[in-house]
Amino acid sequence: MKKETQIVLCGDICPTKDTEHFFKTANTKGLFNNVLPILQNADVLAGNLEFALTNTCTKVSKTGPILKGTPSFINLFTNVGFTALGLANNHSKDCGTLGVKSTLEICKNNNIATVGAGINQQKAKKPLIIEKNGWKIGIMAFAEHEFNAAYKNEAGANLLDVLDDFEAIKAFKKQVDYLIVLFHGGIEYYKYPSPLLQKKCRKMIDAGVNFITCQHSHVIGTEEVYKNGTILYGQGNTVFGYRENDSNWNNGLLVQITLSKNPSVKYIPICATNSGITLMNALESKQVLNSIAKRKQEIKKEDFIENSWSAFCEAKKALYLPHLFGLGRVLNKLNRILNNRIIKGLYSKKQLEITQNLIRCESHNEVIQTLLKNKS
Repeated sequence: MKKETQIVLCGDICPTKDTEHFFKTANTKGLFNNVLPILQNADVLAGNLEFALTNTCTKVSKTGPILKGTPSFINLFTNVGFTALGLANNHSKDCGTLGVKSTLEICKNNNIATVGAGINQQKAKKPLIIEKNGWKIGIMAFAEHEFNAAYKNEAGANLLDVLDDFEAIKAFKKQVDYLIVLFHGGIEYYKYPSPLLQKKCRKMIDAGVNFITCQHSHVIGTEEVYKNGTILYGQGNTVFGYRENDSNWNNGLLVQITLSKNPSVKYIPICATNSGITLMNALESKQVLNSIAKRKQEIKKEDFIENSWSAFCEAKKALYLPHLFGLGRVLNKLNRILNNRIIKGLYSKKQLEITQNLIRCESHNEVIQTLLKNKS
């Protein structure tokens, strides 16, 4: 017989300079403050582990920071009572394949289930079933392709394969009562779904997913109720350090799912401070939830998602184009100051059209991806 069951989903979790001491001492009360009872009272508690647990970190060739912590950091998660950790994210492989294997082993040895990564592609794709109070809860975790992929004989994260995974979702849903997807994708600091992200998430709901949380954006986004499922486009951070005067970075959501005859989803706003994370007060919480509700109505308007995305991309071109063309940090910064004039001066319209076609055409894109992966 099924009993009412509460699931709590955390967003991105990673130690930073201001929170690392909490991880080193497994100080759950110091880090989570008044958020802790909500976490510990959950029947099922899961979140995104966005760093490698390892004593040795093999230097890998990639863009962006290397996120890691020592194996002892797992004690914080066991003290809180985490049931499972998602490992499908862009930092899964920051310490190489050995870092992935170490993380998997440490979680297993501490009785915390993992999903979204494995010692090879087949293992990384294996979904998770948690049985609690008569419910069979399914969790799948997917990431977009960066420097994180699991391959046939190589450890890494589970990438979303649009040719196979929607069918896999459909088959897996038959085994569980309620299906959750942790999707590490989308664009950082953007509060709406891109047209492609919305299409992918809707397709997952069509395949049988009940709830999707899109992590990785580091900001609270918006919600879409689509057919029989709910999509949260942007959960924000749970633990990722405090940034002064940056409420977008500091604010996040806990997702509280109550399984009953009529399952429900509730969002609990939290915020980072210079002394851990706390629940928002009533006024702050209301403002955040009202903002989500406003964006929820905006994305229902015809062409809103396409127009918003186009405007966002236009505003970011001075940042993205230098990355695409391999400009270094100094020229990249100078290009932003000069409003993209360096790119305009270095690359002709014809050169930009050629680059556009290499990215746009799936076959050309596959060639480029292969060459860059092989460093040819």
